[in-house]
Amino acid sequence: MPFAEAMPMNSRRQFVSAFAAAAAMTAARLSWSKTSALTHKERVDRALLGAEVDRPPFSFWHHYKRPNAQLEAQDHLEFHRRYDTDFVKVMNDFDYPRSTTGKWYELEPVASPYPEQLRTLELVRDGLKGDAYFIDTVYGPYMTAMLLLAAEPQFSGANSSPDRGQVISALHTFQQEHSAEWARALEAITQSTINHINRSLALGSSGTLVSIYNATSRFGSVEDYERYSRSYDKRVMSALAQTKLSILHLHTLERPYLSQFRDFGAPVVNYSVKTSGIPIAEVRQSYSQAIAGGVDEIDFQHLSTQEIVAQWTSARAQAGSKYLITPGCSVPDASTDADLARMTRAVTTSSAAA
Repeated sequence: MPFAEAMPMNSRRQFVSAFAAAAAMTAARLSWSKTSALTHKERVDRALLGAEVDRPPFSFWHHYKRPNAQLEAQDHLEFHRRYDTDFVKVMNDFDYPRSTTGKWYELEPVASPYPEQLRTLELVRDGLKGDAYFIDTVYGPYMTAMLLLAAEPQFSGANSSPDRGQVISALHTFQQEHSAEWARALEAITQSTINHINRSLALGSSGTLVSIYNATSRFGSVEDYERYSRSYDKRVMSALAQTKLSILHLHTLERPYLSQFRDFGAPVVNYSVKTSGIPIAEVRQSYSQAIAGGVDEIDFQHLSTQEIVAQWTSARAQAGSKYLITPGCSVPDASTDADLARMTRAVTTSSAAA
């Protein structure tokens, strides 16, 4: 009788899992061990082209929610240096400016809705001294509108957080009953977002992660997305089409919505395998550009180094050479140094990728 078959079922599963992880690591070693060590930027450049790399580039991130640009930039730079990421995604935890008329949807385009974010980007750029690429972060126009509505008195009680379901329902009703006002609000948000993107690029960023929240039925049907959101999201991504490292982040995703983004021209696509249940191999069938993701952001704090290795090597096998190692979204803000360090070890140590 083969050795594995003689084991109890639980032990057999552990054996098979360990064997698969070991096989994945061996495949990783054979795949890129012939290339000498690259710089952060060289590694990203080559992966975006699908060229040979010493290992896939990686990055990950979480929210800091600091009160000013100086502290935000300091946290990002310390994170990059401590965990040796290949590029820096600069989180944007600053609020879009609210309407001054008393009606949340009466908005005008502004030069940048996030001046403190621009200052953060400047400080990150100066602190990196060319060591790695950095990118900005913005929400898609729908999510910005939803946050503005959620800040209205009927939803933002002093002692409780807004009920997300009620806000989504109210926004859907507003779209249907006040379509002209919705269009004007989304136009102002979209133009303001593009203005901000242009200033971010002028500061030296290599792109922007644009977070699209409403690609699931919870926010409406596919037809609703096409009618109320798609054209605005596409315009934002079109402003980034010629950038190196812009990321279309599909924060929530269901299969019927996946085809909506094929013509967005995003250099990189990122989504959560964990929350969507969609394998990277399936996304690769529809998208030829680089794919970032594969690491479980939901249970990140509980993953072992070996489990992270198994996840990213499996994702890389499905995505092909145009692949960047990232989680499907931000990792938990409460992650400890030990949690975060496992990600770096899973990518960079000799046992994982040498």
